[in-house]
Amino acid sequence: MPFQPSYEVPEPRRAYTINGEVEKRGMENGRIGCLILHGFMGSPVSSRDMAQFLAQHGITVHCPLLPGHGNLPYMLHNVSRRDWIAEAEEALAKLRQTV
Repeated sequence: MPFQPSYEVPEPRRAYTINGEVEKRGMENGRIGCLILHGFMGSPVSSRDMAQFLAQHGITVHCPLLPGHGNLPYMLHNVSRRDWIAEAEEALAKLRQTV
């Protein structure tokens, strides 16, 4: 199950998926996918412009919110890299189902 924060995350910082605009390209239903992971202390909002650009070129993009991110730094307490890796793997699986 995707990470669901137990703390408030402002809407722009939440995970998102943008489906590629395949109609313009004559491509077959967004068959190309791109998983974008935000950096340490970041959130998906940092990649939205790039995601929108890729989507305009027929690429479906998914950018998850990594555990502990998206709000205040102390939310990172008790979060390990294993949590981030697990979220990235789950996000990739979701993207594979989409494209």
